[in-house]
Amino acid sequence: MMKRLFFSAVCFVFAAAALVFLPSCEKKEPEKDTSDYGSMNITSEPAGAEVSILGKVWGTTPYMTKPVPSAMYIVKFAMDGYEPAWLPVTVTPGRQVEAHVALVPENATVIIDSEPTGAHVQMNGKEIGDTPVLLPDLALGSYSATVQMTGYTRRDISWKVQNGRPILIKVPLMNNIGTLSLVSDPDAAEIEIDGQSYGSTPFRDFLEQGQHRIRLTKNGYKPYEKIVTVNRDETTDVEARMETLPGSLSLESVPTGAALFINGIDYGVTPYKRDVIEAGDYTIRLTMDGYDSLEQTITVHPGEPMSRTFTLDSNLGSIILSVNPPGVNVYLDGKFICRTEAESKSRDISKRVTIKNLASGEHTITVSNKHAKPDVKDITVTVGKGKTVQVPEVTLWLPDTTIVLKNGSKYTGRLTDKYSEDSKRFSFRHSAGITSEYNRDDIKEIIPLNIIDGE
Repeated sequence: MMKRLFFSAVCFVFAAAALVFLPSCEKKEPEKDTSDYGSMNITSEPAGAEVSILGKVWGTTPYMTKPVPSAMYIVKFAMDGYEPAWLPVTVTPGRQVEAHVALVPENATVIIDSEPTGAHVQMNGKEIGDTPVLLPDLALGSYSATVQMTGYTRRDISWKVQNGRPILIKVPLMNNIGTLSLVSDPDAAEIEIDGQSYGSTPFRDFLEQGQHRIRLTKNGYKPYEKIVTVNRDETTDVEARMETLPGSLSLESVPTGAALFINGIDYGVTPYKRDVIEAGDYTIRLTMDGYDSLEQTITVHPGEPMSRTFTLDSNLGSIILSVNPPGVNVYLDGKFICRTEAESKSRDISKRVTIKNLASGEHTITVSNKHAKPDVKDITVTVGKGKTVQVPEVTLWLPDTTIVLKNGSKYTGRLTDKYSEDSKRFSFRHSAGITSEYNRDDIKEIIPLNIIDGE
C-alpha cells in the first residue's frame, strides 16, 4: 500500500509537469520543438486493460501514445477480474519506451458457516471440511457446494465471486429426524440400512426422514428386504417375519439296510437322503433283525444340512451243542439246522453244532430221528445278548446195525468204535448202557441199518 501511494505521488508531480507540454485539443498552438519528445508502447497480459495517467483514461491495451515530453509517468492498468496495477515509465527523447504489465487475477475469500455448525461441506464431490469453512483466494466465477449434517436436511448452495471482497455465506439447516422401530421373527437378525450395518434386531433409533432400504439376514432364513419411509418427528414401526429356508437330511446306519421310520412313517431302509426338508424336530427309529431297535430325535436347522450315522447294537448270541450219535436231525425253533456228522469217523461221536446270529431270548432246540429211541428230544436254551451258550451233550439211542448169530439169535443195536473187519472180537451195544462182546466166529451175519431220517 505504501508503495502504491508513493507511485501515485510521483505520478502526480511528473505528470503535472508533462501535461504543460501536451497539445491542447481546444486551441491550436504554434508548433513546438519536439526534439525532447518520446513515446510509450503500453501492453498488458491479458490485453484489454484500461490505461490511465492522473485519472485520465488514454485507452486500452495494447496502446501506443503519441509523442509526449520526456519525463517519468505513472501508468495505471485496470481490468475487471484483476487487481489494478501501476507502472512508472520514463520517456526519453526520440525513443519509444516499452511499458508492459502482467495483471494479477483478483481473488476473494469465502467463508461458509451453518446453523448449527459442524456440517460437512463438499465441493465438486470433494470434502473440504466442517463448518465454518474458509475458502481463500477464490478466483472470480460461479461456485456451488453441498452442506449436510446427520439429522438435518441437506442443503445445496451456490454463489458468485465478482470482485475481491470477502463473502460470508450462512446456511441454516433444518432438522429431519424420525424414529425407526424394527423387530423380527426370529429375533437377532443382522440389520443393514442403506447398505450400512446397524447391529441386530430388536432395533430402535433415529434416522433421517425419507426412504430407507432395510435388509435383515439370519442363518437358515431367507433375507428380508423392504423400503420404509421415515417421517420427521414420527416413529415408523416394522415387524419382519422371516421365511425359513429348508434343510437337508442324510441318514446312514451301521450295519446298513436298517428299516427306517421318520415320525412313525416308513421310509424304507438306510441309507436315506433327502435334499429338501422342512426345518424342525424329527423322531428317527431304526430296526433290524439281530439288533436292538434305536430311536432318537434329531433337529434339522433352517438352511443347514443334517447328516447322521447310527450304529446299531447287536442283540445276537450263539449256541454250541454236541448231539450224538451222528445222523441226528437238529432243529432251532422248528427250523431245520443240520444233520449231525461223525467226528473223525467215530460211530458214536458227532461234530459240534454251532448256531450263530440268534436273537437274545429263549429258544427251543429239537433233536430227532424216527429210528431213535426216543425219536425226539426238546431242549430250551436262553440266549443272552451277544453271548454264546454251551449246551450240555444231547444223546439219542439210535441203533444202526443188526447181528445174526450162528445159533440163530438176532440182535439190533450199535457197533462200537472198537469194531473192525479184522477184529476177532468186537463190542456190540444192545441198548444205552448195555454192551456185549462177541467172537467173530460166532457171527453169522452183520447187517447195517438205514438210519437216515428226512428233515
